[in-house]
Amino acid sequence: MSCPQCAVGALHTGTPEGRMETIHGLPTYIADPPAGQEQKGIIVFLPDAFGLELVNNRLLADKYARRTNARVYLPDFMNGHYLGAHMFEVMDVILKKNGTPAVFQAIYNAAPFRFFNRESVSKPKVLKFFHDMRANEAASQAVGAAGFCWGGKWVFMLCADPEKAANGKSLIDFGYTAHPSDIAMPQDAEAVKLPLSVCCGDNDVVFKLKQLQQCKEILEAKDKDKYEVVIVPGATHGFAVRGSPLEKNAIENGRQAEQQAVDWFNKWFEKSKI
Repeated sequence: MSCPQCAVGALHTGTPEGRMETIHGLPTYIADPPAGQEQKGIIVFLPDAFGLELVNNRLLADKYARRTNARVYLPDFMNGHYLGAHMFEVMDVILKKNGTPAVFQAIYNAAPFRFFNRESVSKPKVLKFFHDMRANEAASQAVGAAGFCWGGKWVFMLCADPEKAANGKSLIDFGYTAHPSDIAMPQDAEAVKLPLSVCCGDNDVVFKLKQLQQCKEILEAKDKDKYEVVIVPGATHGFAVRGSPLEKNAIENGRQAEQQAVDWFNKWFEKSKI
């Protein structure tokens, strides 16, 4: 969690359709393509600070599986050290009512998240999962990565093609991220080598507009087919996952982010067959 906005949002309603299994040593929520559809590949969902327990993340994983015909993994890279959905109410009190007790509650919850999910702890877990996956079920399948907030940093890292799997392949083939956190500009954008789609609002207080525009210039100057950066007017940090279902603009922005991801994954799954 990089700032208070990383814990702001609303709980979505719905019943997740997937299942829990242990995949490569990590508890993982799995969403499968519709019955009777050929699986196109695998998407690994790297979540925001609320991790795999947030129903919003599971519902979105279900949508990706259904609309891309890919198997979606949502692993617990955080070893249980994620924020609870009660933080939505806590942050609402802080931001709207300036509640001092709620501030202390937010710090109490956020500090362990930052400590247990710092880069030196998380990076080895993320890389190991992708290495193990490439050596097994993804050895001959296309792999996409979808990252949000905290998870967006890892999508940038994976799209930089930092390591090769034992079979010589890149750990992923393409990535998508919405409102990523902790992006270092310009170096993170300059390092990207694999296809990457970025979706972010112009009111994002984490990945600010100036940085976002710089990211767009750097990536799209390389190759507009392999890279895209979409700036959503009026959208704030977290809108792709945690937008309020009671606000029309939030609903529309969330749908736009979902459609961008689905189009990107379908495009590159198709290209991977060639």
